[in-house]
Amino acid sequence: MSTALRLSELMNYLEKNQPVSTKQLLEFYRAFEPDLKGNTLRWRIYHLKQANVIYTPKRGLYALQEKKAFLPEQTEKMKKLALQIQEKYPYVNFSVYPTEWLANFTGHMYQSNNIILEVDIDALESVFHFVKERYTNVYLSPDREVYNLYISPREENIIVNRLYVDAPLNRIQGNYHLPKLEKLLVDLIVNEPIILPIGLSEVKTVITNILGKYNINYSTLLRYAKKRHTEKKLASFGLKESEML
Repeated sequence: MSTALRLSELMNYLEKNQPVSTKQLLEFYRAFEPDLKGNTLRWRIYHLKQANVIYTPKRGLYALQEKKAFLPEQTEKMKKLALQIQEKYPYVNFSVYPTEWLANFTGHMYQSNNIILEVDIDALESVFHFVKERYTNVYLSPDREVYNLYISPREENIIVNRLYVDAPLNRIQGNYHLPKLEKLLVDLIVNEPIILPIGLSEVKTVITNILGKYNINYSTLLRYAKKRHTEKKLASFGLKESEML
């Protein structure tokens, strides 16, 4: 497979032409293999993405993966929480992540390190009560007033929120998911319910720092932003399509 991928030639080609379309990739490979089939190309694209050689800045376009892949570490507490929910609610999709994944990009040290648990809306209250019976400092979709009054920055709180249908997620196992970076960015812009108690300027700092380190799929970002009714705000946070291609 490594020989068929022609990595050296491909990287040289992409450096001069990226982003490229599926059709352009097919033409590139057919210069070496005139009878190459579309299905074969799809498998090569899959392997190139798995190997972090290329990424998709927009649906149907490909470019060199010149930045790190977003592969944050799971904490022991979130893994334990996920296992408990899987055992109790095996058919309820959910996502878990610690807010330190975002807070690390603020440039400040935060005392608090919350865990955000998002579940299908039909099971939201049931899961909330299940978690509340097993952990302290558990809150259901807090607005800013509730956050400021009741959520202590000195505690590791669990915030239970709604998981939107078709949110950008990476499946870990079964119904357990982690959010994609595009989802985290949109949720931080909306930040209601509160996931991280920071102001507008710090939100922009987080996004700027993330864009400097990781690649973003604009199609994924825009699709989820529309679901959260915040697509018109993307440009003001530096999330412009032209700057991601």
